[in-house]
Amino acid sequence: MSTEKMTVELIEEAESAPEPGSFNRRQVIHSPSDTFPIDVQVSSLESAGYAYVYDTLTGDRSVINRNMLEQQLSKLRPDGTRFFTTVKPNFEPKRGELKCLLHEDDPERWQYDEWGFAVCNKSNLTSEFQVNRHVQIRHRMEWQTIYEERQVKEKEEEREFQRQLLGLAVQNGAQAQVQAQPKEVEYSIGYSPCDCGEQYRNGYSAQHQRGKKHQRWEKKNGAQHS
Repeated sequence: MSTEKMTVELIEEAESAPEPGSFNRRQVIHSPSDTFPIDVQVSSLESAGYAYVYDTLTGDRSVINRNMLEQQLSKLRPDGTRFFTTVKPNFEPKRGELKCLLHEDDPERWQYDEWGFAVCNKSNLTSEFQVNRHVQIRHRMEWQTIYEERQVKEKEEEREFQRQLLGLAVQNGAQAQVQAQPKEVEYSIGYSPCDCGEQYRNGYSAQHQRGKKHQRWEKKNGAQHS
């Protein structure tokens, strides 16, 4: 009963907020002209009115239709305290410097323009979590598009990373195989000169020395030195 009474009191104490939209009471919507020489003003607005409510934890102020005021003031946190109040808190809301993803200064703004996303001027968010949460709640369609595009990009980057790892593994494996081969293999594809004037294939020196040409050279050369 006391909670219900407090809600009524809060409703009564609620500070009125300006009507959202383009029209205000007594606003001139047509100035006199030659065609219609009478000014036209808004005489009344058919509305329950609007009021300010404050988040009891953050102090953030919002505008709400008075028809929804009782419902919003009745919302409770898990600990039993109210989410909102019409009494301005005795502390100022904490203001950050992070901007909405749809802000005009965002690095990806060119992409959002191509997708036809509207610009959001929110620029006082305090954390990356708040940035994402703000977009999820205030710009649901845009967030879904951004999220799905991020997923596609991350998957493609992961595939590219895996391809680079595979290429590096293949390259390292080929280098290790070459380094593991005996040094004789390096010479097996070349030839070396012999004093007899002939060339022999690397690794076949003994066979060459048993050859007829080399044997004749050895006999002749030996005879000259004897």
